[in-house]
Amino acid sequence: MAYSLLLFDYDGTLCDSRQAIYHSLQQFFLTYNLPTPPEADVQRTVEMGLSAPVTLQVLQPTATPAQIIEWVPIYRGIYAEQGEPLVKPFPGAQQVLAQAAAQGFTPVVFSNKGSRVLEASLERFEMLPFISLLIGDGSYPDKQLELKPSPMIFQQIIQPHFPEVPLDEILMIGDTQSDLLFARNCGIDSCWASYGMGDAAECRALGPTYEISGLAELDAVLQGKTVS
Repeated sequence: MAYSLLLFDYDGTLCDSRQAIYHSLQQFFLTYNLPTPPEADVQRTVEMGLSAPVTLQVLQPTATPAQIIEWVPIYRGIYAEQGEPLVKPFPGAQQVLAQAAAQGFTPVVFSNKGSRVLEASLERFEMLPFISLLIGDGSYPDKQLELKPSPMIFQQIIQPHFPEVPLDEILMIGDTQSDLLFARNCGIDSCWASYGMGDAAECRALGPTYEISGLAELDAVLQGKTVS
């Protein structure tokens, strides 16, 4: 398959933010004197690739909608100050984006993470110059957009931005069920990053078009040399 538009997830695909998320959640629970969920529950929730509001709701199921609205900026503030410095790019992430752009592919980064910290992180790791479109939670505050795995942002933002690109030339690269379900809901191919945070059994059950165990393998997929 000849692709032209590449949709990259951020957490668990380009960058290893696992410790950043775990630390920020723990500090958030301490800030509000909330019961800390079992480690296994936190891990399972993070593996799903949910947005911050949904993550907090899942881990604190008795919270009211008003509490969630209050908590999200607090959690994101903790993440930006204490968590983001713990983030590390996966080996070769910057080079993969640079090479893809140089070869004529159009890289897009699309994440449920807050848009401000997303942009700051990608700039810190020198990836931002190679990204044609960056979409995070809050990138379009004037629009009521649903996050992954809903196809709404694909239909209302990505496709209008690249109207000439057919569905069969678009590839979603991500590590969680949310990314793979997003690709399925959009009718596009998917590449599962098995080195990330997603649950292996649940991700494979969704039947991704490709599977890579490291970012270095993506070039073979793009050149049509590897099909799983």
